Amino acid sequence: MNHGARFRERVAALPAAGGRIHAQPGVVAEIVIDSPDRRNALSPQMMVALRDAASAVAGARVLLLRGEGGAFCAGGDLGAIRAHLADSGLGAELQAFMNDTLSAIEAAAPVRVAAVMGPALGGGAELLTAMSFVVASPGATVGWVQARMGLSPGFGGAARLVRQVGERCAMRLLLEARALGAEEAARAGLVDHVADDPVSYARDWCEAAAAWPPAVLHAAVEAVRGGPGAEATQFHGLWGGEAHQAALARSMVGRRA
Repeated sequence: MNHGARFRERVAALPAAGGRIHAQPGVVAEIVIDSPDRRNALSPQMMVALRDAASAVAGARVLLLRGEGGAFCAGGDLGAIRAHLADSGLGAELQAFMNDTLSAIEAAAPVRVAAVMGPALGGGAELLTAMSFVVASPGATVGWVQARMGLSPGFGGAARLVRQVGERCAMRLLLEARALGAEEAARAGLVDHVADDPVSYARDWCEAAAAWPPAVLHAAVEAVRGGPGAEATQFHGLWGGEAHQAALARSMVGRRA
């Protein structure tokens, strides 16, 4: 039995916890973390549901991830497994399962957008590292606060954070272990845009990104991920293709007008 199956088996034996994960598949898919009374902290059952939601929306062109009720995600709901903290096996399985979950979110859509209101703390901050674009409200906070809980990152977010902001900044964020306001988080590279209504802004952004031809969207993503060699490959693949020809035709119509 692999670690994912073992974690699911353990979670099935735990007392039921509140909170839900909603998944809406589509060209622009949406996953909603819904446990507002706990600031959308993820119980073990919600972790399993989040992994299943990533599978449910796989194949989307763009994915929007958000929280319900004025919070994004306050991390893992450790209170739900407080009685099991001495079980190191459960901790190892949870860590591996959530690392796989972030990978599944990344694989679900080439472009992933988070709309952040309120706290994105601990594991919630780690979720943001699986995103392509993060929109936050002015009152949002992003905090790598795992050290306050006597922990280090456990969802695979530390390595993703290093790729995002660099080793020095990542080390500082982990050791300071404080919640950054939206503007400071933007300066640190954790947030891309601050908007009064991040959900509406993110939805508009998602719709605009999804409107590009799939080949163009894919090429942009692969060029960014793969560096100069991938950039050349993607450019050559698009040159003279259907999307390129259509764009040139539209340009010529505009000139004649």
